[in-house]
Amino acid sequence: MPPIEILSVEEASESAAPTTIPAKDRTPARRFHALSVKDHFRLLLPFLLAGAMGVLARAKYPYWWPANELVYFLADALIVAMILGVAFDLFSAKLLVERVSDGLAQTLVGRGLPAEMQGLVRDVVSTDLVRDHYVKSYAFSTPENGLVQVDVEVRYEIRNYSEAVRDYGPELTAETFFQPEFRFLEYGIAGRKIYTFSDENLSSKVEIEDTLGVARVPKSALPALSLRPVRGGEKAACQVTWRYGLTVPEQYCDVTVLDEATLGATLHVETLPEELEFVSGCDASLHHEAGSQTWYFERAFIAGQHLRAWWFRRKPAARALRPRS
Repeated sequence: MPPIEILSVEEASESAAPTTIPAKDRTPARRFHALSVKDHFRLLLPFLLAGAMGVLARAKYPYWWPANELVYFLADALIVAMILGVAFDLFSAKLLVERVSDGLAQTLVGRGLPAEMQGLVRDVVSTDLVRDHYVKSYAFSTPENGLVQVDVEVRYEIRNYSEAVRDYGPELTAETFFQPEFRFLEYGIAGRKIYTFSDENLSSKVEIEDTLGVARVPKSALPALSLRPVRGGEKAACQVTWRYGLTVPEQYCDVTVLDEATLGATLHVETLPEELEFVSGCDASLHHEAGSQTWYFERAFIAGQHLRAWWFRRKPAARALRPRS
């Protein structure tokens, strides 16, 4: 018999500001993916056949034939079984699967770990969308009055690893302190549907949150793109490109928050003035050659993990030794 429902676990609100949630209040929101009409029919077919047999016996079995009371009793029982089966499938199956899945999760997922850790493991297991080929590029201007202009480009691919079609829309957040300029966004699947937004289009979609001091282009302001599941044979990925500008101190630390599960990440410097030095690290998975302008992190990141990069004024002696390109 096919499964009654496909159960997944996700955070109740993806767009809400990050807050610390007590372990006892950490309850993931559950979402059931509706079965097709064909699947429901296959589940209900035995009950419908039993009910049809009961109705037929009630209507066609003559009352003067032997054991008519027994036949009518069995017919009534079959009709009641049909009603109960339909009612169970429509109203009780989801709750039953939810309770059973919770019990199995506590036993099998992170067995023996505290509830807080089990919750984190379940979050990873229930991940639907995964990014790949993530590249963040920087282009620095010459420092002036202690500030530097940085042009940033972020590119990645994203795929759907769930059992059903998922709607996806990118989102980008930057601190208002850095005077962000959202200049370009393009996302879509080549050969199907691609959405493109220039700075004029994006400026009307920017939301300012004064309490948090951030400017955001929310996914809710962008058209959703339907991603077919990889398990269903989907080969193509959704390709996303962001371009934006920042005004930052000439000595600063950039934190790249990976708000979705990501396979590998690369930081790349396109242009860097002689006065500045750019470094990244603090991760055992880092691959970087001396003199290279690329830092590659060969590992998987769960949602919420981050990368750090620093830039600062180069010491005069080091600047003199730096080869000219």
